[in-house]
Amino acid sequence: MKGSNRAIGLLDSGVGGLTVAREIFRLMPEENIIYYGDTMHLPYGPKDLNLIREYVEEIIQYLIKNKNVKAVVIACNTATSAALDYVKNKFDIPIFGMIKSAAARAVELSSDQKIAIIGTEGTVNSESYQTEILKINAEIQLFAKACPRFVDLVEEGKFNCNEVRKTARDYLSPLIEADVDSLILGCTHFPYLTPVLSRTMGENVQLINPAHEMALEVKNTLNKMGLIKKTNNNSNQHKFIVSDKNRISKRFLDHGRKFLNLKELNFKEENIFTND
Repeated sequence: MKGSNRAIGLLDSGVGGLTVAREIFRLMPEENIIYYGDTMHLPYGPKDLNLIREYVEEIIQYLIKNKNVKAVVIACNTATSAALDYVKNKFDIPIFGMIKSAAARAVELSSDQKIAIIGTEGTVNSESYQTEILKINAEIQLFAKACPRFVDLVEEGKFNCNEVRKTARDYLSPLIEADVDSLILGCTHFPYLTPVLSRTMGENVQLINPAHEMALEVKNTLNKMGLIKKTNNNSNQHKFIVSDKNRISKRFLDHGRKFLNLKELNFKEENIFTND
């Protein structure tokens, strides 16, 4: 289909959504991405959902009109909760969110029907994951915990240190006591902390990474629509953009580059928010 060589757009409140970019790199190495991190307004978690919807709509308009993307991935759970249904009705390209595919995977993997969700305040309070899970199986027992400090730690480039380990124990102890068998990492920042989260929860708890489930959904959908890039010339032109470059820590840039297996990770600042 015409336009299959165009890039895939990703948006997030900051750098956490690069976990989704990594999964797209793995499953669709031929594709180019244009990533927009709204670091000016991070974190999205505590903000009013209507305000988040406005930010998301403006970023998608920018990605379509200025960057000519063929699809948009809302690589943020809070933004998905706030805006996915709204923006899917406003734009005529495929737009993907973080929640449905991960919820289905969690139900599939849960042996004891006791699933936990961790995320920002916005994601947990929206009950988006809970709603999707109960649509599939109303008998599932659900436990949810907002873990906002995890976002700050990742943004600071702290992935596996004493502060991270202590914070994980404090946040996750109620879920361990509840004897859950599956844990949804309901924020795109959280996969950076997977080793710590896995050790804290124990080997019998399945961790579900929505970024991986999302990438699978994107690949399958674009393939059906004839929008998969046909050739891989090993000269990918990925672009990483933020609304405020000063809010990216140097420590994260180093860890993030290694995490994404990129030779370099450079962000360009483009503030598209004219009213701010």
